[in-house]
Amino acid sequence: MRDYHRKGCSARGAFMGRVSDLPLDTTARLALTRVPLDQGGYDPGGAYWGQSAITSLYCAEDVVDGSVRYVRAASFDAARARFPYASWTTLEPTSHDIEDMLRGYVECALFTGMDESDEAGGAPLDANYDVDDLAETSLAVMRDDCLRFVSKVPDAAARAAAVRGWDGAGRDLWLTQNGHGTGFWDREELSDEDRITLTNAARDLGESYMIVGDDGKLHV
Repeated sequence: MRDYHRKGCSARGAFMGRVSDLPLDTTARLALTRVPLDQGGYDPGGAYWGQSAITSLYCAEDVVDGSVRYVRAASFDAARARFPYASWTTLEPTSHDIEDMLRGYVECALFTGMDESDEAGGAPLDANYDVDDLAETSLAVMRDDCLRFVSKVPDAAARAAAVRGWDGAGRDLWLTQNGHGTGFWDREELSDEDRITLTNAARDLGESYMIVGDDGKLHV
């Protein structure tokens, strides 16, 4: 997970932007991520960037020396174009990234599942259950699904996580894998090639369902 607290400056009691020490004409090898902003225009570390309806905030990082530059752009590709002489790479997911992905994957399964407690389908699983109610064997299966997916399409998965975070990639994995009305296939921030690659890899996992077992635990 990127540390958004570093290289910040503060004013009026809140972080107001961050230092960019990476030149746009760099020839370095860079990794690019989309910086998530809340409704107030703040990043996860508390820096204020404001909001824009037509651009997103991206962070380019030199993978060797760690220098960064923040840029506003309308798309992932447009942000890359701001660094015409750079080469690009994707960051290998850490164990923390995979756990973030698993968390989003499980949360989405709870959000979309029903407990089948009556003929109408009952209540949404997340109304009465959370991750602590998931059987250990099923949690292991879901972690393995995330790992198999990332290992099959590592670069495309990393680009999806750069746009929506690893937890967002986990949510999109569950949605796409199980044929819900949204998912990787309609994420406009991604290239057409990545959307197709991610969608096919998710569907190759096969559909998965979360149910309440006789033991009161959740199973997939």
